[in-house]
Amino acid sequence: MILINYLKKLIEYNSNPSSKRFIGLLAGLSLCVYMFVFPSDAANNSVLILALGALGINAAEKLINIKKK
Repeated sequence: MILINYLKKLIEYNSNPSSKRFIGLLAGLSLCVYMFVFPSDAANNSVLILALGALGINAAEKLINIKKK
């Protein structure tokens, strides 16, 4: 029950479900599983690109929101 509540809070933003967080979490987990089942340079690069892309998009979105205020 504690794990379910933790996962629920992990994908929520201001008490509303966030589809970006859900898709990001699902994609990240599936890529990590793929990386361990079929280890290759392509799998490692996919996880790296996903992580860097998610961080970059999140940072850009926050900067745009700050400038709007």
